[in-house]
Amino acid sequence: MDLRSPPAQPNLVVVADPGDDWTAQFSAALAAQGIDVEAVAPDGALWRSFERGAAGLVLAPDDSASPEATWLAMTERAGANAPSATVVLSGSCKTEVGVWIATGFDDALVRGDDPALGAARLAARVRARAVKASLALVDPLTGLPSQQVFFTRLDPMVRLSSRSAMPMAVAVLDMDGFRAFERTAGRPAVRAVLVDIAHHLQRALRRSDTVARLGDDRFGLILHHINGLEARRLLYKIWRSFTLEPATLEVLGGTAIAPTFTAGVAVFPDDANDGFELYTRAEIALDVARASGHRRVLLYSETAGDSGLDLSGTDLRLHRTAPGARSERES
Repeated sequence: MDLRSPPAQPNLVVVADPGDDWTAQFSAALAAQGIDVEAVAPDGALWRSFERGAAGLVLAPDDSASPEATWLAMTERAGANAPSATVVLSGSCKTEVGVWIATGFDDALVRGDDPALGAARLAARVRARAVKASLALVDPLTGLPSQQVFFTRLDPMVRLSSRSAMPMAVAVLDMDGFRAFERTAGRPAVRAVLVDIAHHLQRALRRSDTVARLGDDRFGLILHHINGLEARRLLYKIWRSFTLEPATLEVLGGTAIAPTFTAGVAVFPDDANDGFELYTRAEIALDVARASGHRRVLLYSETAGDSGLDLSGTDLRLHRTAPGARSERES
């Protein structure tokens, strides 16, 4: 899994500019499309441009003895920041266009053609890259951070907790009966409920916490400065306070449902010392909890020694907010 950040400037096009009138008009047309243009020589400045994450590259045979070699080297060196829109200016010979595309360039423009049309084609590719980068960061249905963002934040949060000598927790939530609900209510209803759940989780957490959508009905939480029992109490409160929005009830046709979840929780530093292992152990706790029934929150520390596993205190319906206190359901 590649967890590196997407390019920092997804709307930047670098033009290795030979300085002729056509290229100047082409660059102006790109600027009119709202695309930032940086004209550089094919030397160290070209490489430095891609360290900042440019989305587009324009090369020409008269910029370099071998534009395809320059492009291949740049793609290898730039790694995750390699441009997705790579264009070559093929002089005035249209027969060269197919050769350049076969080489690996996305498009080949011919000097003498309408520069505005060429700019529009390149701008469309650049915007597509920007959308792709956005989708990598944000779940398109719920607006929550994506799986990529979740895993990118894990290790920095572990390091922060280590420096401050404070615990933190990772929780993985699965909705109970999700597949059966989808079969009976239909996909539009499921989507509406998932959006409500996502918004409720966002409202329930602190700004220092992270909630992300990890899968169809799976959510991940990174909880700052919290131990396992506190995490369980927080998840209990989230479950008890959840209600569907009126618009969702309309989609459901007035049918009242009470979504519940099962969760696994792992705690730093007791359960693991790095982000990936912390997540893995939260998933292990989730798997054990699901095998033991639904509507429960299980800590990884409670999974040790299956023969002696006591799940009596993990059921959300029976959870007490504090020792000796009556739960809201009992009152």
